[in-house]
Amino acid sequence: MASISNAQSSLNYRWTKLLAWLRTQGMKTGTDDLLVECKETPTAGNGLFARTLCTPSSLLFAVPPQALMNIRTLKSLYPTSGPTPLTAMQMISLHLYINRPHGSEDSLDPHYGPYISTLPRQFDSHPLTWMVRSKSGMESGGAPLLGYLPPSVHVSLVKLHDRFCQDWAAVRAYLTANSYVSSKYDAYLDNIDDSTSNYVWAWLNVNTRCIYYRLKASKEDPDNFTLCPILDFANHTPNGPHMIPVPSEADIWDTAPVKPIGKGFKFLSPADVSVQEGKEIFLAYGAHPNRTLFVEYGFVNKSLGEVEITDGEVDVQDVMEFLILDHKSGVFVKSILEDEGYWGDWTLYCSAGSAQPSWRLITALRLHYLVVSENNTIHHSAIQPWRDVIAGKREMISDGNELVWKESLITICDTIISKAQARLDSLKSDSNSAEARGHGWLLWMRENIRTLWREELLVAAAVKQRTLSGDNF
Repeated sequence: MASISNAQSSLNYRWTKLLAWLRTQGMKTGTDDLLVECKETPTAGNGLFARTLCTPSSLLFAVPPQALMNIRTLKSLYPTSGPTPLTAMQMISLHLYINRPHGSEDSLDPHYGPYISTLPRQFDSHPLTWMVRSKSGMESGGAPLLGYLPPSVHVSLVKLHDRFCQDWAAVRAYLTANSYVSSKYDAYLDNIDDSTSNYVWAWLNVNTRCIYYRLKASKEDPDNFTLCPILDFANHTPNGPHMIPVPSEADIWDTAPVKPIGKGFKFLSPADVSVQEGKEIFLAYGAHPNRTLFVEYGFVNKSLGEVEITDGEVDVQDVMEFLILDHKSGVFVKSILEDEGYWGDWTLYCSAGSAQPSWRLITALRLHYLVVSENNTIHHSAIQPWRDVIAGKREMISDGNELVWKESLITICDTIISKAQARLDSLKSDSNSAEARGHGWLLWMRENIRTLWREELLVAAAVKQRTLSGDNF
């Protein structure tokens, strides 16, 4: 009989306890009802694997609504108190924060303990952890890597950190106003460093594992999400086989669910292929660029080739802001772009073998060089040709304008290529540093950051080549 690792043994123990708890919540876990199981994977921690042959569109598992963790199932535990009610993110992360397991022990939460015990025990490799600990003066093995991030990735991470801080402030205020809740958590959380670290753990478990789940009348309501047992063992991949969430009646009819907590979640195997016994089944997190995957989830899609790219995106906000605002007309151009909704979100991208700048980037460059060409005549009437283009009344401002913004695009690409190459060389030369050798995940995260830079280099090079070839965008 083959031996199993200590990690797999611990996983088996907690998986068994999770299924026992789910049965008390009304979930069917028999051989014909639960077609997946959790196992260790060689490279991604744990994953979900088929227990048997799954023909297309087989029901993999169904989680009853009372076993989900969301703003509705937790509401009775955290009644509204004070002027501002907790959001779903704040309420779920608060519950995890209070009920975090000690070390390798199980969570003592009487409501969701067996589920919480299956969640990751730490997020040391996540970039948000690096930033929180760095700003709090705490030691973090990943903090030195913050200086290697591409500018757009760093900006996105700062925005994520701001969201975290807002939620942490709201949770602290709630605990202060509701002493009967705060009295439940352990004394070891009173230490400010420990409490912040514990909340980072709780917040990241929600942010990296929540899934859309219709609970409110409006489908855009930010509280429409849940944590779902079993599902959050599934790993992401941009390619199949992906399990498929079954749309609820609330989704189909675009209305709030009849039952306040909904009817639970069902998941099907891929519709177009059978999954063989023992094969991993994945979940698609969405069509996100690597920048978003890195910041939100702490990983990137598989490393790109060194010389070609089939899919990727580069945010050029920093380069464009410098280009526009460094000119005397910058304030005027920015105001026009803001008024018309074209300020920011400027990207280069590759998709399905085509590399090009985004329409927003082209639009901003056209306006910038139209205004620059007017010299000292900065007034609204001078930009009417640009307004006609964005209104669809004309294809371009002029041949001269097209020529100059495309020349500028090549310069932008060269800037990105040079910066990316320098960072790749730096990361390569530092890969054997003491910091990298000290943590098992540091080399992996360095390679993730190299992938981010490599994506910037390859996308910029592809866009430059198409521009030089005279292709129309």
